[in-house]
Amino acid sequence: MKQNNIWLFLIGFLFAFITLKNCERKSIDKNPIVTVVSDTIWQTKVDTFKVQTVKYKTVYVDKEHPQIVLKTDEVNDINSENIEEARVYQDTIQNDDIEIYTYNLLKGELLDSKLSYKLKVPREIITTKTIEYPKTYKSGLYVFGELGGNKEHFNNTSLGLQYHRKGNWFVSYRVNLNDPVGITHNVGVGLKLF
Repeated sequence: MKQNNIWLFLIGFLFAFITLKNCERKSIDKNPIVTVVSDTIWQTKVDTFKVQTVKYKTVYVDKEHPQIVLKTDEVNDINSENIEEARVYQDTIQNDDIEIYTYNLLKGELLDSKLSYKLKVPREIITTKTIEYPKTYKSGLYVFGELGGNKEHFNNTSLGLQYHRKGNWFVSYRVNLNDPVGITHNVGVGLKLF
């Protein structure tokens, strides 16, 4: 009678312990961890441009200020002794990475020159997204059975219940039905090590 009370007390304690642990809810952050890595790869190329410009535009410039190109309607109003003829060469060189613009004003010698360029954006962009979801452990009640013995005799046929609490700890109860002395009861508790 005394042994039955001890087992009843242990089972009651185990049941109360499991019930109280279930009531104690810890908040788990279920938002995923998002890592975004962006990388830009420049595609370097070496190109040789062979350019021969023969197209030009005839313009009129002031002799005193040869860098200033006169408009065609201004040429008729100004004395022709102060005006001289010049040539404008404009060209554009471009590839996938850069555009180069040139402007040259010539009259036997270089009167004015301008050079400008425009870089194009990189052509290849690699973006890698890594989404890591936090691990979620679920509680569960498991039924299990055991068979065993040693060289001398086969004396273990057991049935049991095991309760896992979200992967952190477990409680188990097992009854051995094949013990020659009588039915034995076993209670176990375990914790997660790592």
